[in-house]
Amino acid sequence: MKIKVAFLPTGPLAIAGDVCIVVDVIRATTALVGLFDAGSDRVFVGGFRSDVAKARAAVGENGIICAELDDGSTPLGFDHEPSPSLLSRLNLSGRSAMLATANGTPAILAAVREGAALILIGSLRNLDAVARRAFAEASSRNADITIICSGQLRNSRVAIEDSYCAGLIVAQFCELAKDDAVDLEDSASLAHGFTISQDSPVKVLLSSMTGRRFIGNCRQNDVEFCALINESTIVPVVAAQGEDSNHPVYLLDA
Repeated sequence: MKIKVAFLPTGPLAIAGDVCIVVDVIRATTALVGLFDAGSDRVFVGGFRSDVAKARAAVGENGIICAELDDGSTPLGFDHEPSPSLLSRLNLSGRSAMLATANGTPAILAAVREGAALILIGSLRNLDAVARRAFAEASSRNADITIICSGQLRNSRVAIEDSYCAGLIVAQFCELAKDDAVDLEDSASLAHGFTISQDSPVKVLLSSMTGRRFIGNCRQNDVEFCALINESTIVPVVAAQGEDSNHPVYLLDA
C-alpha cells in the first residue's frame, strides 16, 4: 500500500483507483464534519460561488445553505458562512445542508474528476476515525491512499495546516500497519517530517497564513475550533446521488 500526499488539488493528481482523504482544516472539511455532528442527514457540496437557487432547491425548505466570500463572510442569499464552531452548535437533526467554499469543496470536486475510488472527508477533529476508515478501505480494495490538501487562496498556495493534518494521518497509517510496512512516497514522508517537528496543532493553525487571515477577520474562535483533535468519530464520504451511505456528501451539480 502506497501512501501519498498531494499538497494542492491542482494539476494531474494521479489518484485513479485510490482511496482519498480530502483535507481543508480551516475550514471546509472541519465544517462538513460539524454539519453531521449537528445532526444533518446529508450534505451537498458545490464549487466556489455556487448558485443560491440550486443550493436551496437541493436542501429543501428546512435545510440550510452555507458559503463564503474570499474574506470568509456569508454571500448574499446564503444562511451561514462555513464556520465550524457555529455550524456544529445548530440543531440540524433530519435536515439537509449545502456547503460551498473557496478551497475545500473545489478540492472534493477535483478528486471526483480525477477518478478516486473512494473520497473521505478528513480534519483534525476526526483524525483517528478517518485514518482508520481509509486504511481499512484501502486494505480491502488493495488500493493506495492519497491525502489531498486543499491549500489556500483558491487552491493556489500550499496551506501549512493541511500539510500538518496530512502528516498526522500518515503517522496513523504507520501505526495501523503494524508489522506490514506501508510504502511512504516522498510527499508523505515530507508531510510526516514536518508534523513531528511541530509543538502543537493550536500553534500551527494560529501561526499559519490561513489562521492569521481568519484571526484578522475576527474569526479566531474558528481557528481554535479547527485545531482540536479527535472530537468526532464521524467520517463523511462522497457518494453518488441515490447511493445509500452513512454521512453522505453529494455533489450539488451531479
